[in-house]
Amino acid sequence: MAEQFSNGSYNYSYDSSGGGMKNFGSGSVGGPPPPPIVPKYNGLRTAGICLFGSAIIIILAVIIFNISGGTVGSVNYQIPSGGRLEGQYVNDDDIPTAPNVFPDENGPQISVWGKGTDKKLSASEVYQNVSPSIVCITSYEGGKDYVLDAIGEGSGIILTEDGYIATNSHVVDDSKATGVMVTLFDEREFLGTVIGVDVKTDLAVLKIDAEGLTPAKFADSDKVSVGQDVFAIGNPGGIDFLNSLTTGTLSAVNRLLSSGYIKYIQTDAAINPGNSGGALVDEYGRVIGMNTAKIVASGYDNMGFAIPSNDIIEIINKLIKYGKVIDRGTLMVSVKDCTLYMSKSNSIPQGVIIYTIQSGSPLKKTQVQENDIITSINDVKVTSSVELIDELKKYKPDDTVKLTLYRVGNGNYSKSYSFDVNVKLVSDSETQNYADIS
Repeated sequence: MAEQFSNGSYNYSYDSSGGGMKNFGSGSVGGPPPPPIVPKYNGLRTAGICLFGSAIIIILAVIIFNISGGTVGSVNYQIPSGGRLEGQYVNDDDIPTAPNVFPDENGPQISVWGKGTDKKLSASEVYQNVSPSIVCITSYEGGKDYVLDAIGEGSGIILTEDGYIATNSHVVDDSKATGVMVTLFDEREFLGTVIGVDVKTDLAVLKIDAEGLTPAKFADSDKVSVGQDVFAIGNPGGIDFLNSLTTGTLSAVNRLLSSGYIKYIQTDAAINPGNSGGALVDEYGRVIGMNTAKIVASGYDNMGFAIPSNDIIEIINKLIKYGKVIDRGTLMVSVKDCTLYMSKSNSIPQGVIIYTIQSGSPLKKTQVQENDIITSINDVKVTSSVELIDELKKYKPDDTVKLTLYRVGNGNYSKSYSFDVNVKLVSDSETQNYADIS
């Protein structure tokens, strides 16, 4: 059964049928604190802009959390102890096989489909139109026989008639090696193959061998309006509550949780563990977002968040073609905000303080040091980590950018000075499977 935690955390919308939960990070408003640079499953899992004490620590080019959210506390996966498939198949010949598919540069590309209908639909009509495009995804530990205990259940959105499906990266355990069973709205089951994942935007694409499926229609999320009616369709509690619909209002747009890479749609439609990867739909039956996170904290009610459809389309098209995002540049550093208070108190410029320079960072080849403050990129002033990420998003790997930095001279402010460096951004494609490495 699905459990709903109320410890003030950003919770992933996994189903929990027992077996407790894994804790992948703790933190305060805006995200979890940065751990040492270690493999992502070593206790703490961070993503995107993170708080550490009173300072924001950001792993640049990283993404945020996912469905079930919060403001203070820990980020939790809710892990079921027993899979529904255990003991289901008697003979090896009965066990379905996963498709042998790979990223394909000539693969299908998804786009906005337009209005969808000429008139607004009732909640019942929205459900009838969209529910055939929503699936339940049961994930199994990578490298294991599929007929084993499941490690989680979530939702997904059908992209093509022949079985491409979008979901959250955390639903497939952030790994291409994860085994997945996909259950359609009519309860047919297919083994799937994860084609690509992007932890930083929490998006993934998988494929099943099927024909005649009903692809979802996508709307332009830049055109949504606060106050419009929305509908969430997914699997709260996992497969036991397959294809549930909840209704609500679009509460806000451009919400930042802990990443400069995704600005979320906020809704008060009920979102529960198992809804991750499912659709947030408008009154015309079009997908405007992917339900991903909610706040679970005392005093908070009905604050859910969805990845906007335009971001979904941009990333999943890259995952279909390449299996990863290959055109995202990064400095490979962690930073923390030099806030207005810190700036005024210490007579130093506002900006972002370099907290850690990772191995492989282009800054390693320059005079830049940890604790230097980045104040601008290509003469565009940056006063926060969010602004820094927003500027970096404009550039690709191998682009050269001019950084303006400020250095406090050995603790002697009278010897402090500004300087410029030109650096060539590197690709984060080799590190994007790790949310704690930028």
